[in-house]
Amino acid sequence: VVYGYDGNRVVQDFAKLQGVLEGDLDENTVKECDLLLVALYPQVSIEYLKHIAPYIPPNALVMDCCGVKREICEVGFALADEYGFTYVGGHPMAGTEFSGIQHALVNMFHGAHYILTPNDQSCPEHVELMERLAVHIGCANIVKTTPENHDAIIAYTSQMMHLIAVSVCDDPELFQCRGFEGSSFRGCTRVAALDGH
Repeated sequence: VVYGYDGNRVVQDFAKLQGVLEGDLDENTVKECDLLLVALYPQVSIEYLKHIAPYIPPNALVMDCCGVKREICEVGFALADEYGFTYVGGHPMAGTEFSGIQHALVNMFHGAHYILTPNDQSCPEHVELMERLAVHIGCANIVKTTPENHDAIIAYTSQMMHLIAVSVCDDPELFQCRGFEGSSFRGCTRVAALDGH
């Protein structure tokens, strides 16, 4: 059974209508879960983990998908120690500038990197399960690192690119370039449309 939760009830109901979810994830149904995948904005993920942690069964695996890792991993590892589940930080290096279930792509993860940030207390079997899951969804390779190293490298390879794209798109002179932009310009600036939560 696949349960799901979204802060926007319309999204949650749409996912059920599409057959993606079989039921609502709440304090009662989470007790049946072997794997909990948290794919919310970083601060919302932290708040959600704090709320749901007392109901997560011992020996369950919890993983987040946030693009920043240090703060959420600190909370996730501490909650895992307190309540007995396994926590592994994760970050699939895939996506588009569009958000929401209506923009889901069946091949979104094909050829992508999947970053895992386990710690010494992360159950090896659970880490191996996440590696197999990453391969199953089409990821090309799995990279393991610390949350701190992840954030330092992502600041350069991803967040700096976002800043550059936004600075270009916020330039009032941009509209004078109409008719001169090509695929390299579109590739460089598409991430400016990302929601920066």
